[in-house]
Amino acid sequence: MKKTAKVIVPIFILVLFICSFNTKGPNSEYSSSNSSDQLHFSFKTPDWNGYVPCKLDFAAIALNDSTNIIAFDSASTNASLCFSYPKDSSEIVKNRELKRYKIKSHFENNAPFQFSLKLPCNKNSLDDLTKRLISNAGFSATEYNEVSEVKYLTSEPNYAVFRVKCNYKLNARIIATPKLSKPVSGTFTFLVRTSRK
Repeated sequence: MKKTAKVIVPIFILVLFICSFNTKGPNSEYSSSNSSDQLHFSFKTPDWNGYVPCKLDFAAIALNDSTNIIAFDSASTNASLCFSYPKDSSEIVKNRELKRYKIKSHFENNAPFQFSLKLPCNKNSLDDLTKRLISNAGFSATEYNEVSEVKYLTSEPNYAVFRVKCNYKLNARIIATPKLSKPVSGTFTFLVRTSRK
C-alpha cells in the first residue's frame, strides 16, 4: 500500500481592493510625507504616480510567532503590497517614535514594519506582467520604510486596533530587465489588529 506524503505550503491571503485611483494625492499634490489620517497608499516613480484612498482595514494574519502581515492587490493600479507588523499590542506601542525599517523583495517580509511592493512600470502597462517593478531588498538612506505614527484607536473582543502611518523609499527592479532599477517612494496609512494581553 502506497503512502502519500503531505506537503504543507504556507499560504498568504491576498485581498483584492477595488478603490478609486487618482494620479494626484489629497489636495491635488503628491507628497512624500504622510500627515493624512485617510486610509490610503500612494506611490511615485519616474514614470507615474498615484494616490489610492481605500478602506484599508485588515484582519490579523499571522506570518510567524512575532509578526502579522498585510498582503493585498489593488484592482485599480495592479499594485501588490506587503506590510508586516508586530503581532502583540505591547510590542507595537514600543514603536511610537519615528523609526526606519528594511525594504524587502516582494513577499519576503519576515519581521515587523518591513515593506515590499510590486507595481506596473507605468499606467500603460497595467496588464503586462513583464513590465512590473519589484522592490529590491535594502536598508540605506534611500531604501527604508519609515514609521511616522502608531496610534491606538479602539479595542475588539480579541484584538487592539491601531492606525499605522508610514513613508517609504525603495529601489525596484524591472522584471523584463532585472539589471535595471528605478526609485519608488510613497506613503500609506493602514488600520491593523494586534493581539491583546
